[in-house]
Amino acid sequence: MTDALWRLLSLFWPVRVNRWAGRYQPLELTYEMGRPVVNSRHANQSWGSLHRLWQQVLGEVLPPGRGPDRALVLGFGAGSVASILHQELLHPVRIVGVDGEPLMLKLADLQRRPFDRNRVTLEEADAFTWAGSCRQQPFPLVVVDLFVELDVPETAAGDPFLDDLRRLTASDGLLVVNTIPHDEMTRSRSERIASGLRLRFGNVEERTLEGVNRVFIAR
Repeated sequence: MTDALWRLLSLFWPVRVNRWAGRYQPLELTYEMGRPVVNSRHANQSWGSLHRLWQQVLGEVLPPGRGPDRALVLGFGAGSVASILHQELLHPVRIVGVDGEPLMLKLADLQRRPFDRNRVTLEEADAFTWAGSCRQQPFPLVVVDLFVELDVPETAAGDPFLDDLRRLTASDGLLVVNTIPHDEMTRSRSERIASGLRLRFGNVEERTLEGVNRVFIAR
């Protein structure tokens, strides 16, 4: 079946194209309403509702014009953030994308949601380990989108990782962290992330998006 036919059929019902075990969770590529999305069992992992979330957040927080020249994306997925920055907002930003799921990086390279591949460096690595060892210059923009299903890992709320985020974000930069507080454990984890960011950054705003996402914007 061709890509064009998948797109056409998906206007009437979702069409699952492929399914994989994944390193952290089962993943599937599905066409919905003419567009490809990457889902796990219980959550969208790239291009669907997550794409809409980053469209709204990045469109709101980034200044008009050229924007940041460098960005770090922890939890690169299949390329939603890069596609939004390069193709929708037209920012020629150089991006370092980190993801521990090799399948996601393969999907990103297929360019179903295009971005400027020449301006993107992909790193297959655990984001927490990578952040702890990174010694690059701080980034003007840091995006954190780290989930297993609906849950942000516990490590994301720990002091070492929050310290790394402060170090990796330029003094005049912008950090955006996505969470989903859907039960007692994840609400506590999301609040600890919020508290930790407030201790480390001068200004932390919050947005509630897609009905479930709690997004922190630290400056």
